[in-house]
Amino acid sequence: MKRLFLTIILLGTIVSTSCAENQSVSKVKDLEIVKSFLSTSNTQLKEVRDIGSLFELTVEQGKKKGIIYVTKDGKYLVFGSLFDKDRNNITKARQDEINVVDFSKLPLQDAIMIKKGNGNKKLVMITDVDCPFCKKAHAWLKEKTDYTLYVFLFPLSIHPEAHAKSVKILCSDNPATSLDIVKSGQEIKNEKCDSGENKLKQHMAVAGELGVSGTPLFITENGKRIDGFNQQALEEYLKK
Repeated sequence: MKRLFLTIILLGTIVSTSCAENQSVSKVKDLEIVKSFLSTSNTQLKEVRDIGSLFELTVEQGKKKGIIYVTKDGKYLVFGSLFDKDRNNITKARQDEINVVDFSKLPLQDAIMIKKGNGNKKLVMITDVDCPFCKKAHAWLKEKTDYTLYVFLFPLSIHPEAHAKSVKILCSDNPATSLDIVKSGQEIKNEKCDSGENKLKQHMAVAGELGVSGTPLFITENGKRIDGFNQQALEEYLKK
């Protein structure tokens, strides 16, 4: 009987603590500093977590999610990365988690496929044909093996010729070879076509759904996003 009584007390304590935490979290969206930030930045609040000293806010702008923090007294917003005692970037780890991509739902059949070696490692690349870092990444990948690369073209407005080049690539009989030629700074001879325009729209729609604003962007088979030409991260993935 005494043991049952202690169990009831412990359960009551756990429930009351949980309720208190939930009430605290629910109040975060009503903080003036949070409401002001959301309204002026065209940002949506998706999730709030109590992480001890701070509240962690998952926010979404367009299709991209990010992490910010607010102090528990509601006075300050905190932007940037938090590190634990072992200097692990817990903010980056959390951002990777909330921005994970369902690789199985990507329309890989619409992409330009490049297979090297046994093709075991699958990797998606969102690229602009005139982006300098995209060209470096493309050249670097040519030296690697045992992967299958799925390329989606995403011409940026800062590169005015990229759109026409992308259409020509997608109109060619061998888009992978044409992509290689264009990335090396040469021109391909074929003309633009309607089917190429339609294919490019499909590629750009994929980038839009992923919230892409800059290139290159890589997505690994486990759904992790690698922004930019992060050679170390790509090397680690391909070697696993």
